Amino acid sequence: MTDAAKNSALKTLLSAVNPLQRGQHRPLDARQVKNNAGGFVYALGDAARLTRFLVLGSDGGTFYAGAQAHTVQATDFLRELVECDAALALRIMLDVVRAGRALRPDPALLVLALIAKTAPDVADRQAAWRALPEVARTGTMLLHFLAFVKALGGWGRLTRRGVANVYETLDVNRLALWAVKYKGRDGWTQADALRLAHPKTADPVRNAVLKFMVSGDLVPPPDADAPALRVIEGHSLVQQAPTDEAAARLMLAYGLPIEGVPTHLRGPEVYRAAMQTNGLTWLLRNLGNLSRVGVLSVNDRELVGAVVARLTDPLALARGRIHPLDTLKARLVYAAGRGVRGNSSWLPVPRVVDALEEAFHTAFGQVRPAGTRHLLALDVSGSMTWGEVAGVPGLTPNMAAAAMGMLALRTEPEALTMGFADQFRALGITPRDTLEAAMRKAQSASFGATDCAQPMRWAAQANVDVDTFVVYTDNETWAGTVHPSAALDQYRQRTGLAARLIVVGLTATQFSVADPHRSDMLDVVGFDTAAPDLMSAFARGEL
Repeated sequence: MTDAAKNSALKTLLSAVNPLQRGQHRPLDARQVKNNAGGFVYALGDAARLTRFLVLGSDGGTFYAGAQAHTVQATDFLRELVECDAALALRIMLDVVRAGRALRPDPALLVLALIAKTAPDVADRQAAWRALPEVARTGTMLLHFLAFVKALGGWGRLTRRGVANVYETLDVNRLALWAVKYKGRDGWTQADALRLAHPKTADPVRNAVLKFMVSGDLVPPPDADAPALRVIEGHSLVQQAPTDEAAARLMLAYGLPIEGVPTHLRGPEVYRAAMQTNGLTWLLRNLGNLSRVGVLSVNDRELVGAVVARLTDPLALARGRIHPLDTLKARLVYAAGRGVRGNSSWLPVPRVVDALEEAFHTAFGQVRPAGTRHLLALDVSGSMTWGEVAGVPGLTPNMAAAAMGMLALRTEPEALTMGFADQFRALGITPRDTLEAAMRKAQSASFGATDCAQPMRWAAQANVDVDTFVVYTDNETWAGTVHPSAALDQYRQRTGLAARLIVVGLTATQFSVADPHRSDMLDVVGFDTAAPDLMSAFARGEL
């Protein structure tokens, strides 16, 4: 036997005797499962996996599963969970919705539709329908929910009553806004829903709004003071406006959102008026259009100042339920100077780009620093370059890791950011970097296979004192000779430090590097707005 063969045989024997030396292609214990890359990790519990789906969704796909396959996997899990414990699914979903922890409503709407239509217990189905007004906060959300309902079996008594309840109980001023702003989606219109649901009300103003939604004709009730109908009156009048200036005047007089204005009238003055009649979400999504039509430009310092103040106002961000990913998405698109679809282009205003960066950090809220020595380890392996996080165009997992890492880097006074794949290397990311610079550094450093044990192994070899390891990853680790949890144990033994490990999952798979049975490991969802405070408390030893 050659020396190489003897060494290989010895390593095999040692790994069998000492599981700490076992490579990631073999399970460390019986609880581990194989991930998509062939490595062994831990399976998330139902609540944690559902939270990942609600926050990140599945339509962006991953390196190992395209968007369709990823969605099928997620839907199969959701069906099984609703079958086994619909009450848990509803509770977790409502927690995420109420706290504004997710960017997009679609995952929550799908979960609600599955419970409402397929839960074995009628009490769970009834609870889901009662929750519908809270989850479907806009007319577009309601219509998207109805598309899910149709795919799950159509309309029955509970469906008709649940949908009717939305139209019967929604604040009548909001209902009137729905009538002109959210007319159709996914092959559904408000008129379709009303014809099937048959809501009943004795309120003459509400009846007038509902009839307008069905027929398009507004018949105000006699002798009724109906301020809710003004936005519908403005919508009717603006259809005949001769110019965008006339349309803009009607918008301001009647509080009419831009969606109620015919497309051919949406010129500069209409966009300028929409900055007053539409909300902050609209502003974030239309900064490019505002610059494209010449409303938002470096020449109008007063308007730029007003936009910057609005984007960076913590109270406005909170009132508008603005998710950090809303601001990051807006920054990616606006700073690029061109639309994701079509050929539209514009000249970005630098102050607005900077304001969007500030808004990203502000939207997470005030995070109390843990004050521990942090090593922020960004997975920049090949699998992190594929797919889109939370369906945000162009936001790959490695870019998302850099953005989340910047939040921690600016929060923790003693933090170091490094990148890893099957080796560990400096990325040159500092707290002074912009989000764009940090994401570019993470992208340019992409290399190699995935070994999530690298942060702990590197810190041990380099004699770097670390209290909190934070690993930003897709959890598709497979290439290491030591499991991450074993590497953490070895680091703790070597240094005498009670180091902890936080794993930030950036794709909605069912895997985690963190052992759920260990109190020194924590798994959180990337871009969950609850994550930064949770991570800080865990690092301080409060969890």
